[in-house]
Amino acid sequence: MKENKFKTSKLHKIIFTISLFVVLFIGAITYKHIENVSTSSKLLMHTYEVHLELEQLFSYIKDSENSMRGYLITDENIHLNAYFTANSNINQSFGKLKELTSDNKQQQQNLTDLYEIIKMRLDYNGEYSDPSININIEKNKKFKRNFNESTKLLIEIREKINKMVELEDSYLKKRNSNYNEQISLTPILTLSILFITLLLIVYSYYKTNRDLEKLKDINHSLSKSFFLNSQAEILSKFGTWEWNLMTHITTYSDNFYRILGCEPNAFSSTNDNFLSYVHPEDKNIVLEIMDRIVKEENLPPSTFRIIRSDGEIRFFRATGKLFGEETDQKVVLGVTHDITDEINKNILLKNNISDLKTVNNELKIFDESSRQAEILGNYGSWVLNFESNTFIYSDNKFRLMGYEPKAFEPSIENLLLHVHEEDKQIVIDANEKALQTGEIPTMNYRIIKKDGEIRRFRTIAKSFTDLSGVESMIGTTQDVTDDYNTGKLLQERNLELEQNINELNEFNHVASHDLQEPLRKIQTFISRLKDKEKENLSDFGKDYLLRIEKASDRMRILINDLLQYSRTNRGDKNFTDVDLNQVLVNTLIELSQNIEEKKAIIKNETLETIQGVDFQMQQLFTNLISNSLKYSKDSEVPQIDIKYTKTIAKDEAILNDYSNRMFHKISFTDNGIGFEQENAEKIFLLFNRLHGKTEYQGTGVGLAICKKIIDNHNGYIFATSEPNIGTTFTIYIPLS
Repeated sequence: MKENKFKTSKLHKIIFTISLFVVLFIGAITYKHIENVSTSSKLLMHTYEVHLELEQLFSYIKDSENSMRGYLITDENIHLNAYFTANSNINQSFGKLKELTSDNKQQQQNLTDLYEIIKMRLDYNGEYSDPSININIEKNKKFKRNFNESTKLLIEIREKINKMVELEDSYLKKRNSNYNEQISLTPILTLSILFITLLLIVYSYYKTNRDLEKLKDINHSLSKSFFLNSQAEILSKFGTWEWNLMTHITTYSDNFYRILGCEPNAFSSTNDNFLSYVHPEDKNIVLEIMDRIVKEENLPPSTFRIIRSDGEIRFFRATGKLFGEETDQKVVLGVTHDITDEINKNILLKNNISDLKTVNNELKIFDESSRQAEILGNYGSWVLNFESNTFIYSDNKFRLMGYEPKAFEPSIENLLLHVHEEDKQIVIDANEKALQTGEIPTMNYRIIKKDGEIRRFRTIAKSFTDLSGVESMIGTTQDVTDDYNTGKLLQERNLELEQNINELNEFNHVASHDLQEPLRKIQTFISRLKDKEKENLSDFGKDYLLRIEKASDRMRILINDLLQYSRTNRGDKNFTDVDLNQVLVNTLIELSQNIEEKKAIIKNETLETIQGVDFQMQQLFTNLISNSLKYSKDSEVPQIDIKYTKTIAKDEAILNDYSNRMFHKISFTDNGIGFEQENAEKIFLLFNRLHGKTEYQGTGVGLAICKKIIDNHNGYIFATSEPNIGTTFTIYIPLS
């Protein structure tokens, strides 16, 4: 592709150079031609000017002659003034002619001769131009002689001027002919330039259009290559990367992110971000690799381990090579391959090669196990060869249909003989689709066994190509009759479960309304007895009344706690934005009386807004702070510290999670009575109490509710404590 591109570029340069030369050459010829036409035009005009000026000169001479004659005849000075004016015009015209014919020696000579004649004539006439001299022209013989000579000179002047005019006419004919010839060439040259320019434009358009078509083909090929390369990366489990050594910018392919267990562009493609995925024991190896790339501008194959985002450890092999040495940009192109399967296969191969007999035995065992698995799993396997359109059935495939192995020839026709009449079209359509597309969907149909029993079968299949290149389809057919019957039974049980849930909801309603109603009456009657009959009771009666009052209070608290636990247990999943700062404010308001009574000090850091269930978060904060207040020391002012931070799962050892999942981490630390750490998990169990009900009030439900709320938010809750020191409850809630 590069070679073709080079040839095309070189050809374009040659064509452009030739075209430019042709246009410049024709332009020069045209310029020269236009210059010649302009010169010819100027010469023609020059000839006309000389011709006109000669006629003008002769006209002035005639005016001079006529004026002199008028003066001599009339003896009036007005004719003498015209005579002098005509002589002045003669001199000016003669000077102009001398200038116009300065480049013509012949005409200059003619002008010299003409000048002599004109001078002689003026000399003859000059004798009579003085007004003070009175001459009798009739008796003066000299005047007659001079007049005759002047007339002859006028004729000579006319002849000389005619000769000069004839000469200019000859010049005019030649120059006019030359001008006409040049003018006739102008359209030809103009059309030639236009034609050649059009040819060049058409050719340029043709070449440009052709190159554009080639460019489209190249871009299409590049798009296909990019797609195939992307698919190759996915199938071969490798990713590509670029490292610009000049700008230190790295770029990852989409599959590079995938082999790290991330979505494409899930994080910025920087070396530091990549190092966060490298196994801690191999980070020095990767750092040395990076240093080697910078120093040597190359990377030989290197192997190291990474920890994917899901915590799985994989083996990677990276290699790279410098690209663009001839340009200012130095870019190392690299390939990183996930070789975990290859390493595992090599390990397995080494172990297997050591004892080939063991392998064969294992294969036999595996084959026998497969046979037994088919029997135990109540399924059979089969293979369809697309080239020969023949089937192969496993032994248990025959047994599923009520036959001994190899009892009949495996074929679609024999299978259809046993398919239930209502389901035959399903099998026919699936077989046709398999032959046309090489795929069939999962299908369910009924079979009539040899003994007439109707069974339900489910078939799944997948096409593959073996090492010899033969395309086949391998499938499994399972007898799912029992599963079908179990499913029907499960549907019935689900209906029963829904009824039980409805009954449980009714029970909750009874517990929350009907059950509390008689309890409220009992407490009302107890209150009335205390107010009106307490003084009439004996000491035993007063003691019994006090016990009844406490028992009814515990009963009310227990019912409320159970209702709270039941409400939490339903797990409302309608998450919204929950501002934990507002939740804390509401909690402190709710517990304000208890806080004031114990003079508790509560300190907190700024919290965040999370995705959660608002009322459950409110219940969580209330229960945790209430628990710290309940189990505070009598001798010390209660102090509760609430701290917040964002953290990564792999940085929290207690989570036992090596992924990059982000969590909101919130801790509640108090200075209460604490407990033994061995009881850290028991306290979250329902109805579990570490202290007697006479020591501390409670039902053992509050922390169980906290645990259930955190479970509903897919988080974690832990308790760490030390007797007489205090307790810390730490909760982790996913960021999203």
